[in-house]
Amino acid sequence: MPSETNLQDQKELLIDGQSPADSFLHDFLGFEGTKAKCVRPRGFVVFSEGQPAKGVYVLATGRAKVSISSSEAKTVILRIAQPGDLLGVNAVLQGRRYETTVETLERCKVDFISRSDFLKTLDNSKRARLWVTRALSSEASELVERARSLLLSQSAAEKLAGLLVKWCDEQGEVAPEGIRVNPGLTHEEIAQMICASRETVTRLFAEFRRKDIVSFAGNGIFVRHLNALESMVCR
Repeated sequence: MPSETNLQDQKELLIDGQSPADSFLHDFLGFEGTKAKCVRPRGFVVFSEGQPAKGVYVLATGRAKVSISSSEAKTVILRIAQPGDLLGVNAVLQGRRYETTVETLERCKVDFISRSDFLKTLDNSKRARLWVTRALSSEASELVERARSLLLSQSAAEKLAGLLVKWCDEQGEVAPEGIRVNPGLTHEEIAQMICASRETVTRLFAEFRRKDIVSFAGNGIFVRHLNALESMVCR
């Protein structure tokens, strides 16, 4: 579930009931004429690793995966972007190429702000600078936690258990069958989050289900014994 601090931050940044993304865009002088608002389907690549950073994207609705790839086409998902997240900020600020690939996980509304407009607004708006600072700080904290999970965990089972515990904390809904999470990810995408193979993830889910730790219904994963997963996670 969202922390009390995060909820307070969102309340402070809302403008007349607007979403976090609208609150940020409000700071852009004439932003209605400088941003391109598009609705994108699942699987749409917003930008790719190595492309010139022409501007910043704001995820207004929906979720997107942020990933990096090796020359051997091995992919690691660094994080799942949420509504209100800024995408491509670091590359734009440094005048470098995009460092990651962003692909939508569901139908999303995406806003675009050109690099020149973005930098101009940062020069003129203290509020925008505060928003960007918070966004970069939050992203850095999330990447530290991802690194902790990937590098300190001893096995794929431990990594998957940690991911399920994280989802329970962030989006879990209590149901008769257990704590329901709906990540909306394929086994391949989950494997890319824990640096494992799709076959390993499928095998581990089958093992967890056999031990009655999780069950499945529709698109949902039901965590039936959270304590069992927590006991597997490296602390």
